[in-house]
Amino acid sequence: MEFRGKITVKLKNTIKDVRGITIESAVKNSFNYDFKVKTGNYYEFSIEAANRTQAKKRIKIITEEILCNPITEVSEILWEE
Repeated sequence: MEFRGKITVKLKNTIKDVRGITIESAVKNSFNYDFKVKTGNYYEFSIEAANRTQAKKRIKIITEEILCNPITEVSEILWEE
């Protein structure tokens, strides 16, 4: 069976988001708007597995070992129904 979903990875709140700060500054300087942004990464996936439990285990491993640095980042996995 094929399972699909989305993964978001962003910096923990305790980590300085330099890219976000740069974007906020550019918006403020260019448009004079107060703008808050938090940057991160977004992934859409599809995975073959025998069942949803197996798919969840596989995606959890991929996320924790490849996509997300648990020291500085947090992740969220959203599954399509």
